[in-house]
Amino acid sequence: MARHNYKIRPAPKWEDGNFIPATPIPVQKPPTQWSLIEGLESIQTLARNAVEATTLYSMTHMCAFAKSFGIRMWVPADPEIIRHLFVKNAASLKMQPIRQMLLRPVLQDGLITAEGETWKRARHLLAPVFTPRNTDGFADTMAQSAREALPELFGNETDILLSNKMLNLAYTVLSDTLFSGEIEEDTASVLSDIAQLLNLLGRPNPMDMLRFPRWIPRVNRIRGLRAVKRVRKMISDGTDKRMAAKARGETLPDDFLTLLINAGDENQAPLTRDEIEDQMLTFIGAGHETTSRAMTWMLYLLSQDTVRRAKVEAEVDALNTSLPAEDWADHMPYAMACFEETMRLYPPAPMISREVTDDISFKGYDFKPGDAVMINLWSLHRHRQLWEQPDAFVPERFLAEARGKIDRFQYLPFGLGHRVCIGQRFALKEAGILIALIMRDYRFDYSGETAPWPKMRITVQAENFMPMKVSRR
Repeated sequence: MARHNYKIRPAPKWEDGNFIPATPIPVQKPPTQWSLIEGLESIQTLARNAVEATTLYSMTHMCAFAKSFGIRMWVPADPEIIRHLFVKNAASLKMQPIRQMLLRPVLQDGLITAEGETWKRARHLLAPVFTPRNTDGFADTMAQSAREALPELFGNETDILLSNKMLNLAYTVLSDTLFSGEIEEDTASVLSDIAQLLNLLGRPNPMDMLRFPRWIPRVNRIRGLRAVKRVRKMISDGTDKRMAAKARGETLPDDFLTLLINAGDENQAPLTRDEIEDQMLTFIGAGHETTSRAMTWMLYLLSQDTVRRAKVEAEVDALNTSLPAEDWADHMPYAMACFEETMRLYPPAPMISREVTDDISFKGYDFKPGDAVMINLWSLHRHRQLWEQPDAFVPERFLAEARGKIDRFQYLPFGLGHRVCIGQRFALKEAGILIALIMRDYRFDYSGETAPWPKMRITVQAENFMPMKVSRR
């Protein structure tokens, strides 16, 4: 069977002085040799936890190929092939149907799911919102929000589930930058709804993967869609209040919601209420989940590698926090290298999938209309031909000259091409601020009985929610 190592969970280990976290053993048998039963088993594994379905074939070959239930599938790892497909020939790719079947019912025409002219309009109007000036301008708000939240999150307990605490923190910071904290709903209820929303986005139903008709009910979606409805109502109520305040001539808060309401120029009409709702929901879903997961994994890795943790703590202690918060990350190169290495090992959004619409030939490979092309960041970031010690935590690879040796299309935590994450700068500024404020005052030591196991939903998260003992430094 393709999944002969299905239930094996290796322990963490050390190699050449570097920590190697526990991760699934790649499926050894190439997909081209799978039986029908093994193909069905792989679909079940993908639906349950996609990182467990990663094959050794995709981690050793520069452009893996398989055919599953009549669909030709490619998993490129060669940076030149990735660039040729996703940048030079982006017009010959469209969103993969299964991906859209999962995301569009929730995000509708948000920037992640919109296509064609709808996407072009949204990207044109949102680009000024995410200029360096605006993003940097929110740094002090992020820092103040985090300062106020940290004592309550970490100051009164010693045993915590770090994943939950980091989700709460990231949502609080995002809420203050998106809509100045004006949304009055209970944070715990909102986070519960967002968790259900993201679980809906990140857990494909096997019927979707086998392309069953959409009219056949997917029972696992009912609860999630109720949560989506509640979150959308929260956003729409807040947007209505803000638009009413604008109509009354009131001074509006300096946040993302105001920027969206005021977006528009001589070439494009302002965003409609529904368009604002779609984009805000996308920001909430993509913005707080990805940052919080990466921070959680980084704090775990440093809890195991205490030598490198000491280096980060020394760098944080030396930081002059009277500097503008937007500049903090620039003064913490080692800490940010640890964050980037964490995103390599645990890419926040690990799958980029498209469908080919025109014939493309490159380096001896022929990509045909209808073919599925997927960048599996889990395998790309651990590819045996691209990385030294691919499974080890080695942040030094992101420092100085070593960083320059990493190909632009070898490391893709924020995507690539014209659909690269528009909030990349925002996320890195936020990460630097959170690292500085958290690691200045607190230390985390892993307290789980077994090593945390990566589980992919829309992001890569810890199956056990990352139990930690927290102490004041």
